[in-house]
Amino acid sequence: MSNYQQNPGPSWTAPAPYPQEPAAPSARLLGPVNWRVVRLSIPISALALGLITVLAWPSIKTQVNPPVAMHRLVPPPTVTLRGQLLKSVPAAPEDRPGTDAETQATGRNKQLLGLVRLDATYSPDGTRNTPPGYQIFAGYGNVADPAQRMDEAVANIKLAGATQLGPMKEYAAKGKNSGDVPIRCAPVSISATSSVGWCTWANRSSVGTVTLISLNPGGPTPDDLSQLAADTATLRDSMYVAP
Repeated sequence: MSNYQQNPGPSWTAPAPYPQEPAAPSARLLGPVNWRVVRLSIPISALALGLITVLAWPSIKTQVNPPVAMHRLVPPPTVTLRGQLLKSVPAAPEDRPGTDAETQATGRNKQLLGLVRLDATYSPDGTRNTPPGYQIFAGYGNVADPAQRMDEAVANIKLAGATQLGPMKEYAAKGKNSGDVPIRCAPVSISATSSVGWCTWANRSSVGTVTLISLNPGGPTPDDLSQLAADTATLRDSMYVAP
C-alpha cells in the first residue's frame, strides 16, 4: 500500500485584527488617593520620627555614657597584690575612721561625711609586723561631687598631723565605676623617722585612702607611687559589692 501524505493546501494568512479600544487603566492597589489623608499623614509621620528619636536617645546615651554604678564596700578576708596574697589584719581601736559627729567637732575626715565608713588593713601574715602593710580608710554612699571629696581627703593629711613630701601626682583610675576622678598619690611623713606612700580615690559611690608602709628609708619613690596607685584601684575594686 502506498504512503499517503495529506496536502496542507494553499498557504493562508489570518486577516488583520480590527482596531481595539485602549486598555482601561488598572485599578490602584491601594485604591483611590485621598489627598487629605496624605497631607495629614506627613506631619504625623514626622511626629512619629520625633517620638522615636526621643525614645531611642536614652538607650543611645546609655551606651555612650553608662549610668554610674553604685556599690557598697565590703573588705574581703584576703586580697592579692603584685602576685602576693595578703590577709586581713584585725582592726585596732585607733584605726577606726571616726564618726560624722567627731568630724563635725574636729574638722577631720570631711571626705567621709554622710557616708558609711570602714577601715581595713592587709599584710602577708595578717599581722602588723610584716610589710608590706596596706591600710584603707573609706566610705560609701551617694557621692555628689567626687572631686571635692578628693580635695578634702588631701587636705586631711595636714589636719591629721602628717606632712606631704613633694607634689601630689595623678594617675588614671581605670576603675569599674564611671565618675572616677584620677587617683592622687604622694609620699607623706608621719613622724620624724617614718614616711609612707599615700593615695586617695573618689567616685560617685565611694571615697577612700590607701596607706602603704614604705620599705625604703627615704620614703616611696615615684615608681613606688605609680605602683601604689594601681594597688589602690585593685583594693577598691576588690571591695566592690553591688547594693
